Amino acid sequence: MLSHALMALTLAVQPGPSPAPTARPSVRAEAYQAFLEARRLESAGDAPGAIAALERAATLDTSPGILTELAQLYARQDRTADATRTAERALALDPDNADAHWMLGMLGVPASVMQGETAPTRDRAAIEAAIGHLEKAAGGRGYDLNLPVVLGRLYLQVERPAEAVTVLRSVYAQESGALEAGVLLAQALDRTGQRDEGLAVLGQVLETEPRFFRARLQQAELLERARRWSQAADAYDLAAQENPNAVELRVRQATALLSADRAADARTVLEQVIQARPTELQARYLLAQTQRELGDGEAAEETARAMMAIAPADVRGPVVLSQVYADRGEHARVVEILGPIVQKGGIGNPQSAMGVTMRLASAHMALGQPDAAIAVLEKSRADRPDAMMDAYLMQTLVMARRFDRAIAVGQEARRARPGDLQVGRLLAQAYLGANRPDEAIALLEAERQARPDDPTITLALATTLADARREPQAMAVLADAEKAFGDQVAYWFQRGAILERFSRRPDAKGAFRKALAIDPAHAPTLNYLGYMLVEDGGPMDEAVQLIEQALEVEPDNGSYLDSLGWAYYKQGKLPEARRYLQRAADLLRSNSVIQDHLGDVLVALKDGPAAIAAWERALAGDGESIDPTAIKSKIDRARQR
Repeated sequence: MLSHALMALTLAVQPGPSPAPTARPSVRAEAYQAFLEARRLESAGDAPGAIAALERAATLDTSPGILTELAQLYARQDRTADATRTAERALALDPDNADAHWMLGMLGVPASVMQGETAPTRDRAAIEAAIGHLEKAAGGRGYDLNLPVVLGRLYLQVERPAEAVTVLRSVYAQESGALEAGVLLAQALDRTGQRDEGLAVLGQVLETEPRFFRARLQQAELLERARRWSQAADAYDLAAQENPNAVELRVRQATALLSADRAADARTVLEQVIQARPTELQARYLLAQTQRELGDGEAAEETARAMMAIAPADVRGPVVLSQVYADRGEHARVVEILGPIVQKGGIGNPQSAMGVTMRLASAHMALGQPDAAIAVLEKSRADRPDAMMDAYLMQTLVMARRFDRAIAVGQEARRARPGDLQVGRLLAQAYLGANRPDEAIALLEAERQARPDDPTITLALATTLADARREPQAMAVLADAEKAFGDQVAYWFQRGAILERFSRRPDAKGAFRKALAIDPAHAPTLNYLGYMLVEDGGPMDEAVQLIEQALEVEPDNGSYLDSLGWAYYKQGKLPEARRYLQRAADLLRSNSVIQDHLGDVLVALKDGPAAIAAWERALAGDGESIDPTAIKSKIDRARQR
């Protein structure tokens, strides 16, 4: 079926006949009479009679004007093939006939495209052909508001947004009331990197017609892409008021509210959606995430279980339940719920499947089960190769000290993606762990030569040199980098960490303070400096304040919780120390230092068996920065008490 717009336009085009020069005057007169009869019959509702009259006129006088009139009549009766064939006959007689080009352009566009839907790839050639006809029609039809609007829409369909901007801006400038042109112009401006101007155009459109639903929806989407979350949420709210049955709009409003850190408002919206439509799973999924954000784990668990009851086969319920367990540090329950899902491979979306797989692997690592974590990741990598999975597997292998396997994976990934910087850095770590520092340094030196403006490579090289105990070279790299990157917090943080590694503690603290002068809320720096102050004996009040600030940014960071617990231990505040260190130990069960710290606090609290268990976990953990002999001595002393 032709769109209503095309029907209206074809009815509006009423050119007089252009008689063929070879026709005799009497024949032309007869043709003209048939032409007039056709118009009368169509006005009277006799479409078949009108077609018959125009066909007779075209037989008597095959001029382009009569043929285009007949083509339009065919089109109004949805006889598309006849309309196309007749318009092509008109073009054969007059290749520049604007009306024939207009007809063929309009007839070549799928109806779904004219209604605003995105055309499938298979229709691209037809749309390009239609554009060609319409561009030729534009020069011979005089002023026609609809032609540039249609052209702009088609340019957008075939990813020619700059041309869409040109044609739509022209018509919108002449006709400020051309609201459809305004909406399309905003879309074209967004695609050409002029989003703010596009939003300004939409603002003008909505001032003219505040209840223009598609304009409001377009505004919400552009605000969302601009990450102006609160404004996007407000726009989705207004759009939803115009279309109360569109649950998706309320869900998108809630998503924007969450991104705007307005979790309480998001919860209110989602609860209203669920009240109206109890089986709406995506709303329940978002509600559970909102409840987690608000710290209401019990409510999130209840929501997750409701999802599982409504749709037992849907993975979103178990996934969000596993997140609740992870928030509580109940890693064994995470493994219990996600293990069968990953094993079965029941998650269709690749990105979601990867996220679930990584969460399962993280739970295994938190439980001190590196082999299980690696097996999960290796299977996922074999089933569905992915650059992110390569990096995550390598990171896990390095953490588990499986350096040879990490090197093999890294070398394979580098051959497939030579420019993958993350893999390069992880491969350098694996080389270093395998006592192959020269290869690690050579790899990062080559990367730095290729990308001298990338601070992450330079800092990775300096860190690797520090790990290899090559102090002069590490400090030389940092000195060279200060001019280029000295205004960045990452530079001063890494410089401080390297200086601390070389036992240049006053210089390290100075570097950390420079980092905080650039970004006072940089959590890694706050924690590192705070922990150094704890280790050096103070000032303890400042140390605690710094670490607490870091935890305000990342409240579930196990390393930061350990720092605060250790600070309280040094202050003799044992109950507080135990609370924070126990939580840290639950989050990072394989971290040897944290388990060692917890053991020291527990033995001070006269809980020898629990202290011994913590120290045994320290010995079975990653082994980083601990003295195994000293820990074994502590275990022996605790057993003798």
